[in-house]
Amino acid sequence: MILLGRAIGLFVLCILVGLFLESIGITLQGLLTDTWHTLDMLWQKSRDLVAWSLPYALLGAIIVVPLVLLSLVDRLRRRW
Repeated sequence: MILLGRAIGLFVLCILVGLFLESIGITLQGLLTDTWHTLDMLWQKSRDLVAWSLPYALLGAIIVVPLVLLSLVDRLRRRW
């Protein structure tokens, strides 16, 4: 019974990964016929994701990093 549950979970995971790949433009036909182009496209999408997310991460870090450091200092101060 556990094996059946794992098989169903694996199938659902394959569907979700397939949907994700399709949403970023990677198709089964593209994987089978043009692997290098697919890898290049994946590299470009990854670079685009980093370029998009980096300004937001830096903006958030202005608030988050000092709060984490204050929390760490407070935790260390309470130990001593």
